Amino acid sequence: MPLNKFTGLLILGAVVGLPAPAQTFDTSGNSKLHGDYFVRQVVTTNLDQTTSAIGRAISLTGIMTFDGNGNYTFSGQITDTNVGGPAAAYSTGGTYSVESNGMAQIQDPIPDSNDTEYGAIAGVGPISIVASATEGAYNDVFIAVQAGSGVTNGSVNGSYNVGFIDFLQANASQVRDGYYNLTSSGDGNFGSVSINGAMANQGNTQVTQQFSGVTFAITSAEGAGTLTFPTASTPLTALVSGQKTFYISADGNLLLGGDPNGFDLIMGIKSFTGSPSNNIYQGTYYSAALENDASDVANGNNNIDSFYGSTLALGSQVDSYFGTQGATILHERLVTFNIPAYDYTTDGTFDFSSGPSFNDGVYQYELGVDGQAVLIVGTGSIYSMSVNLIAQSNQATSVFIDPLSIFNAASYAPITNSVAPGEFVTIFGLNLSAGTQSAQTLPLPTTLGNTRVMVNGQPAPLDYVSATQINLLVPYATPQGFATFQVINNKVASNQVTVYSALTAPGVFTLNSLDGGTYPSGIGPAAVLHKDYSLVTQENPAVAGETLQLFVTGLGSVTPTVADGAAAPSSPLSYVDEYTSGALAMDILDANSVDTLVSTISFAGLAPYYAGLYQINFVVPSGVASGIAYVNISTNEAYTEEAKLFMQ
Repeated sequence: MPLNKFTGLLILGAVVGLPAPAQTFDTSGNSKLHGDYFVRQVVTTNLDQTTSAIGRAISLTGIMTFDGNGNYTFSGQITDTNVGGPAAAYSTGGTYSVESNGMAQIQDPIPDSNDTEYGAIAGVGPISIVASATEGAYNDVFIAVQAGSGVTNGSVNGSYNVGFIDFLQANASQVRDGYYNLTSSGDGNFGSVSINGAMANQGNTQVTQQFSGVTFAITSAEGAGTLTFPTASTPLTALVSGQKTFYISADGNLLLGGDPNGFDLIMGIKSFTGSPSNNIYQGTYYSAALENDASDVANGNNNIDSFYGSTLALGSQVDSYFGTQGATILHERLVTFNIPAYDYTTDGTFDFSSGPSFNDGVYQYELGVDGQAVLIVGTGSIYSMSVNLIAQSNQATSVFIDPLSIFNAASYAPITNSVAPGEFVTIFGLNLSAGTQSAQTLPLPTTLGNTRVMVNGQPAPLDYVSATQINLLVPYATPQGFATFQVINNKVASNQVTVYSALTAPGVFTLNSLDGGTYPSGIGPAAVLHKDYSLVTQENPAVAGETLQLFVTGLGSVTPTVADGAAAPSSPLSYVDEYTSGALAMDILDANSVDTLVSTISFAGLAPYYAGLYQINFVVPSGVASGIAYVNISTNEAYTEEAKLFMQ
């Protein structure tokens, strides 16, 4: 039963004007990481805060050995522009932690680094790792695949779709990326390879280059070897050149590599076999990426970013407004060269109905490993290498929270997105309650149908419970850092699931459960009312200059404070603290991709007489094109770009 507060709003009219103990990262999944993993890490740092020019670049290539108890050792090679010269031998050690949902933190193996690699373990055959050090001084991507045993050339057998990004000569203005297919019968030959890609120093034009005599050689029983392209006489005009380190995962599904003396990442996935469809791409996928927007490279400017995050892939969805299409909800913990990390959520569409590859005009998508992996590579001036691997989830308790299914109840942002104090959250699982009940009075109760939910050990107000779903309010005392959820059904406790928490985590409520479609909350028409309390719809669109009422969750602390689950007051009104401080902002991205800042927000706070429901009153700016627009919210911690607004 998706949370929807707006049936009640239509009946009653909404209406403004017109210490708990801190938690730590969960380590219950540490034993999942055990043994040898091939690692490739590419780092850009000391970036110029105006042009994004790279001050220092580092690459790491080698084997990381995990002991299953939170410790690792690394042995391999490092290239560092601060040192110069060819790749040098390098070894180190460190610690790691893995949660029950697969989210991971790894002490960064790069020398003189105090950073942490944030990411997750993902289950393509043997476990792999996707991560990025988003909270520190780096823009990087870290990928690890499990090593095998008894691996030979014959283990590289079949077809692989491959993507890459390369900061040639540690220069952002010479970045290149591309995608290609490698096919072998296990004899050490890939033959002739056609690569589609672009180079920033060649005008960002998409080109196709042919390479003949491409070979490989597996040189260790664990699966390490070399991948050799012809050496280009003019490397600045070639998409690839020369010999690369080359790894194959224990199950043969993933290829990983790069030039030990360079700053490239190569990732390959076993090609999809069978009949493609949009429903092949479903579930939660963990992701990490390194990117560069070189659209202004002619003026010497680049825009490097990196992220880790997750994608909720929904398969084929039917919506009365948007038709039938593949749909996703994405979260990125995004850090750019000049802006600290923040949570970014958005929606996306895809089309694998005609084949396992498609291009949306900006990115090339490659679906492989029977739908368990997706590579996303930039095209033109957007240079990107995004690795997306399906997450694992296993039931371990009789009362069970799905470790991947704790969502912002408005946006349905996937598991890596932070939760915030006062946010409506939806959790899914099994045997969560003996029956189905909705709260009938305010304040919301902390026990409903013999079910309780603890957040960092504190009981949470409950709005709805059933055997498979609970809607709850995150207590206002939840600190920044981590939030641990546990359900107690008739005195039987569930597993604990820990997620990140932040001061705010905005999500806009939508009308999907009212429109007869199958899209979940978050990516449909926003829950917005005109001044007369009628809904903004395609038939009754918003117009420039009018004041609208938008309903959201996750805006964090308010003044005056309101007790958990209690009805918000009407006098005095309870204002969002980030609105009062000037940190809350809105913009509208219209049908022509023109972004217009909302200059007038007259109220942002708790909607009077409701529990946990935030309301924003704003004036629609002029100049917004007619059609379907995005209505977006930003705070100091997050930005959400999912919900739609119909404009006249």
